[in-house]
Amino acid sequence: MSQANLEWLRTLYDRYAVGETDPLFERLADDIEWVSSVSGSPALGTFSGRFHGPEGVRCYFQGLAQDWRITKHEMQEMVADGDCIAVRNSVEAVNRHTGKKAEVTTRHRLVLRDGKIQRFEEHCDDLTPLEAACRATGP
Repeated sequence: MSQANLEWLRTLYDRYAVGETDPLFERLADDIEWVSSVSGSPALGTFSGRFHGPEGVRCYFQGLAQDWRITKHEMQEMVADGDCIAVRNSVEAVNRHTGKKAEVTTRHRLVLRDGKIQRFEEHCDDLTPLEAACRATGP
């Protein structure tokens, strides 16, 4: 993994942290597979699943934005192993329907090829805060 690849990837995360997703699309492979493994809860279904190609990734972000406003997305750690990159993030988001805040740790695994993101996998360490923020009543 070249230092240049790590730098542009860090820049993408920094840009996303301030709400900019357009730079990401410049780095997506045409045949990208984007996997958000936060499924298992109907409340999180708008951005869960497998998305293919840049248009599929746009659908992911549209689903996410439909239900959540990301208020913090901070990269905590990035580790490279060849063309595979592991990233740990601290994320805070507000559910647009309930106004409730959720704080979670997400883990991303990216596979790079020819300076592009070929595969992206997202996992959440604990879905409980997200599910709680989706409920109209209770804490």
